[in-house]
Amino acid sequence: MKTTSVPFCGVMALVSAGLGLSALAAPPELPEGYTLQYEQSFETREGMEDFMMTDASAWELAQPDGNPALALTGESDYRPPHRSPLNIALIKGLTFGSFILEADIQQTGVRGVPIREYVAKHQDTSDSPGNAHRDFCFFFGFQDPARFLYIHVAKAGDNNAHQVFVVNESDRTPITDFRTAGANWGLEEWRKIRIVRDLDEGTVEIFFQDMLTPIMIADEVPLAWGFIGFGSFDDMGFVDNIKIWAPETKASEQLFFD
Repeated sequence: MKTTSVPFCGVMALVSAGLGLSALAAPPELPEGYTLQYEQSFETREGMEDFMMTDASAWELAQPDGNPALALTGESDYRPPHRSPLNIALIKGLTFGSFILEADIQQTGVRGVPIREYVAKHQDTSDSPGNAHRDFCFFFGFQDPARFLYIHVAKAGDNNAHQVFVVNESDRTPITDFRTAGANWGLEEWRKIRIVRDLDEGTVEIFFQDMLTPIMIADEVPLAWGFIGFGSFDDMGFVDNIKIWAPETKASEQLFFD
C-alpha cells in the first residue's frame, strides 16, 4: 500500500491509496497546469480534522465493508441564514477557483433513517416521504454561510432537487442549464462523482458513474473562489477517496460554523 503526502497551508495531509473505486477508475485527463492539490482517503482518524462542519456530532469515521470513510450519520443542529442544506463539511485551509474533483459516495439513508430500514418501512418507495429528494450534496465557491454554490444530486429532479444551486444572500436558487431526470443511488452502493469547474468558461459539469456524459451542467456560474465540501440537505451518506486537481489554490485560515 503506497502512502503519499500532499502539502496544503503548511499542513501535511497523509493519505493512503486504497483499493476502492478511485483506485480502479482511470484518472481524469487533466488540463495543462493542473496538479493534485488535495487528497484524502480517511485511513486514519486525523483525516476528519481536515474539515470544518456545521455540526461535528453528525459526522464520524465509519468502516463500511471494512473500508474507512467519512460518514454523515444524522441531521446537523444548524440553522443557515437562508434556506439551504443543513449538513456541510468543508475542507479547511484551501480555497479553489477552477478545479476537478473526484470522490466516491454512498448515499446511506433518508432523513436520518438508514436506507435498508427505510426501504423495509416503505414497501412502495415511489411516493414515500423524502424518497424523490434522496440526495448527497457537493459545495464549492463557499465564501461564507450566506454565499456559496452547491450541487444537489437526487433520485428525482424538480425545482428543489437534482440541481446546481446558488445561495447569495438569499434562499437557494437553481442555476442549472441541463440535467438528467435524476440519479440512481442504489442500495448501499458506491457511486463515483466527478465535478469539473472552469472559471474561464464560467461552467460547472457533474458526472455520476459514467465519466463521459455529465448529469448536470450550469453556465454563467457566479462566486469565483471558495471552499469545497460535502454533505446533504437532510439525508445521510459516506464520502471516500477524495482527490482535487487545480491549477492553483489559495490558502485561507477562515473558519465557519463555530
